[in-house]
Amino acid sequence: MRVKGILIFCLAIIMFSALSHAEVFFIEAKGNYFQPKDQSFKEIYGNGMSFGGEIGITLGKGIGIWAGGHYFSKKGKLTFMEEDTEIQIIPFYAGLRFRLAKASIRPYVGFAVGYFRYKEVNQIGTVKKGDIGYIGQVGIIFKVGGALFLDIKGSYSYCKVKPVDIEANLGGLQGGIGLGLEF
Repeated sequence: MRVKGILIFCLAIIMFSALSHAEVFFIEAKGNYFQPKDQSFKEIYGNGMSFGGEIGITLGKGIGIWAGGHYFSKKGKLTFMEEDTEIQIIPFYAGLRFRLAKASIRPYVGFAVGYFRYKEVNQIGTVKKGDIGYIGQVGIIFKVGGALFLDIKGSYSYCKVKPVDIEANLGGLQGGIGLGLEF
């Protein structure tokens, strides 16, 4: 818990100090369709929606700092016993984002490191843990008018976990859309 607090504090200091040199500050709400990479995960829970948000600062030459998180929750059935099970995955991430143009249509690419908090509850028991993972994202921002923008994005995440005796990847492909404001 202490390491997470220190990381969050350091990220906050970096974000606030970067604000003084920012070309653009943005905040965004997003919805994504999540397709897990791990086959066992898919068999139990399938695909589903996740919701979250992102913030960021673009500095000179299109380079910026980017952070965000989202929430995924899904019910499923265990493969052997057919018992009900539920999972929640909440990744928080921060990294670099590269804006490739300054026009009203702006493609970008981002890379981040994240902390994937997860909880699985079923008849066997409850597992609550967190592990480090990675996220890559590409997208296109469309300026709608004034400060408002629309963000169409795709991402891939990877987080290998082994909470008990079974190893799984909590990451996968996501495609989504965000609506935000730039200042």
